[in-house]
Amino acid sequence: MVMRGYYNKPEATEAAFTADGWFRTGDAGYIDDHGSLFLTDRLKDLLKTSNGKYIAPQAIETLMGDDKYIDQIAVIGDRRKFVSALIVPDYTALKDFATRERISYHSMDELVRHSRIRELLTKHIEEAQKGLASYEKIKRFTILPQPFSMEKGELTNTLKVKRHAINRIYAKEIDAMYE
Repeated sequence: MVMRGYYNKPEATEAAFTADGWFRTGDAGYIDDHGSLFLTDRLKDLLKTSNGKYIAPQAIETLMGDDKYIDQIAVIGDRRKFVSALIVPDYTALKDFATRERISYHSMDELVRHSRIRELLTKHIEEAQKGLASYEKIKRFTILPQPFSMEKGELTNTLKVKRHAINRIYAKEIDAMYE
């Protein structure tokens, strides 16, 4: 459907369109060398660091989510000095790694706090971030022993991270990454 504007609402029409006539969808993206449009994020989901840099968290989360050791991730950085993340590892992959490396543990909480697990994830995160600008890179992260869930209000029904809820529920863990 194509529209020229809102009926009898010139202010709303002006706000909805750019000066050159493009409709403001609220999406962020880019056009590649072949003219294909790629949508990468929603503008309302952009984070702005305290240094004034805008970060597209979903793009970073998608990049990190491709790693076999990362199941879920929430990128943090709004009004903060740098980007950090809460990481829910792929517990099966971690257990397999622990077995191969003869890492003993009694609980998932103990396993995710093990220095070798931290080293493993640090290495994988650094490798995945090679193409990012320095201000977009995850500088610190916390590994969580429990997954995000809809029941706890951390995920939408389409399994997207609810940033406001994550920031509230994990405030202590997030603040610790910035100390």
